[in-house]
Amino acid sequence: AVKGLSASDWFEKGYKFGIAGNHKEALNAFNKAIELNPKFALAYGNRGVAYSDLGNYQQAINDYTKAIQLNPKYADAYNNRGAAYYKLGNHRQAINDYTKAIQLNPQLAIAYKNRGLAYNDLGNKQKFIADAKIAAKLGDKAAQDFLRKKGIGW
Repeated sequence: AVKGLSASDWFEKGYKFGIAGNHKEALNAFNKAIELNPKFALAYGNRGVAYSDLGNYQQAINDYTKAIQLNPKYADAYNNRGAAYYKLGNHRQAINDYTKAIQLNPQLAIAYKNRGLAYNDLGNKQKFIADAKIAAKLGDKAAQDFLRKKGIGW
């Protein structure tokens, strides 16, 4: 291990590993960042992403929850925790988290798209289309393509 790296240095390493798809390396780097700074909300949030990418959704939820406790305005952590709940089949909890993410950041297109997909899985087509339209307006390409194929404007 390299001596003298700060929590921020380890965070940067973890982030780069994550972008490159090296999720285990990312996890190790975020662990070191958190060890050096136990109140590093972004490190918990990004470690949660690494856990999600490795398929460990419950551990991801734990990290997103810790990140939210440290920074209650962390919209991406709510969105990502919602996605982990969604993967575990807990659509209602996912919708609650996506809604909180949207309240904190009304420009977070992915949260509208994710919430719409959860509504769709619960059979609520109206809310699905409404959220898809907002995601499309905010620039989400997948939502735009879907609506275009259906002939629905936004």
